[in-house]
Amino acid sequence: MTLMDDSKKRKRDFPDWDTYYEENKVEKMPWYEKNLDPDLESQITALNLQSGKFLDIGTGPGTQAVQLSKLGFESTGADISKNAIDKARKLSSDVNFIVDDILNSSIPDNEFDYILDRGCFHVFEPSMRNSYLNQIKRILRDGGILFLKVMSIEARDLPGGKDGSDGGPYRFSPQDILEIFGRDFEIKEIKPTVYYGTLDPLPKAIFAVIKQKS
Repeated sequence: MTLMDDSKKRKRDFPDWDTYYEENKVEKMPWYEKNLDPDLESQITALNLQSGKFLDIGTGPGTQAVQLSKLGFESTGADISKNAIDKARKLSSDVNFIVDDILNSSIPDNEFDYILDRGCFHVFEPSMRNSYLNQIKRILRDGGILFLKVMSIEARDLPGGKDGSDGGPYRFSPQDILEIFGRDFEIKEIKPTVYYGTLDPLPKAIFAVIKQKS
């Protein structure tokens, strides 16, 4: 039995995100990273991406959406928390920050060339994953790319669950990503990495480059 199979038996408890962003400083949050995620930055360089519409799902602190805007992308940051969006809007007037639930998104069809998810997918229960996949397929344009970062099954000693099975974000193996996304998308790359943020040491993660089939 894989860790992902085992995790299906347990419902994770996550905070009310709007309350969380109201009561906490974003700079102290585990996923806060002021600079552009290095794995995303490397892929943007490798693929020679210089323009297009970029959506940052679960933008939270808003820093990734801001950095993408600075690189010349038409950047949108979306989050289910209004308090997160209110704070993020203070960072830049060049980013379109919106309140949106990716599982029931109001974003138009075929709206974005690229999507970044470095914190949403791994908090969704298995029963929610099909809704997520359907929304990503709908929002991405043909040939568009999802850049996905999730916690790895190798991530240990995280807040909320020592072994990765009883709390905190769901953990995934490369094979899990292939099984979940491989039917509907073209998996261009999966690599082990770390989750950049405020935790020390940085937790182990997986970064995947997932392309919408034309």
